[in-house]
Amino acid sequence: MTTPTGPAAGVHLPWAGVPAAVQEWAAGVAGGAPDAVRDVAGGFSPGATAVLECAGRAVFVKAVGAELNPDSPSMHRREAVVSAALPVSPRFPRLLDTYDDGAWVALAFEAIDGHPPRHPWQAAELETVLAGLSAMHEELTPSPAPSLEPLAVYARKLFGGWSTLAATGAPAALDPWAAAHLARLAELEAGWPEACAGSTLVHGDVRSDNVLLHGDGVVFVDWPHGAVGNPAFDVIGWAPSVVLEGGPAPEELLVRHGPSRRADPDAVTVLLAAIAGFFVSHSLEPAPPGLPTLRPFQAAQGEVALAWLRRRTGW
Repeated sequence: MTTPTGPAAGVHLPWAGVPAAVQEWAAGVAGGAPDAVRDVAGGFSPGATAVLECAGRAVFVKAVGAELNPDSPSMHRREAVVSAALPVSPRFPRLLDTYDDGAWVALAFEAIDGHPPRHPWQAAELETVLAGLSAMHEELTPSPAPSLEPLAVYARKLFGGWSTLAATGAPAALDPWAAAHLARLAELEAGWPEACAGSTLVHGDVRSDNVLLHGDGVVFVDWPHGAVGNPAFDVIGWAPSVVLEGGPAPEELLVRHGPSRRADPDAVTVLLAAIAGFFVSHSLEPAPPGLPTLRPFQAAQGEVALAWLRRRTGW
């Protein structure tokens, strides 16, 4: 089984390194200076992620500044918009407040008493997440945020990896099967806008570090990539990391997720081609500032997605 060459997580700034103004805002949201602070691992943002324990209340705060990564503050701003649009439900985090001084952006959520899935994946936990994902997509259809852009618009900055590689020439590091079929992959990938079509608010980045098991249910956290489209997108994008974490083959996830089971098989293949192109093409780029583990993890996911695509196309 393919394994990532680096952990599926970023390197976070400790909460102690966050500017004083942000810490003061967080204390105001939480109801006073924290009695205890617990830095939280997981996710790829270089910013701080921490649980503040204040007078019997727990608040989860994430904060990032442009000096850590120039794109991360915008992602926090977008997550605030999407999170505010989510319905009140045990499946979604509750946004309490936001901070934005132009350079630093922070979000405060009600802390969730949960834990990420165990690896290798346990059958019962995987079933809980799959059932929760199906229920989440039903709850978010139609999208509760009609003004949020369609996935076919949002994904313009993500997809097109195969066409870019075809235009610039296959690099030596490219998988031999992908290099041999580069033109066909670019042609298949080109249908991604139509394959993205749908009326569901999708998470856009389902992964173990964005899932918390809580009681007998699951909470889906971290929503900066939320967009309106085909719910199968969430499963196709998630499946490669499940394989890396000791879970089942990707097709099994599709069968066990209601919306994916009902999805057009051709659209699924096109989305898989686009997602594989994203992972592979981005893994060949230099590491972005503050995110040293991202490219190896994308490369590992790309290997799994390519193997899946090869089986699915039969090329």
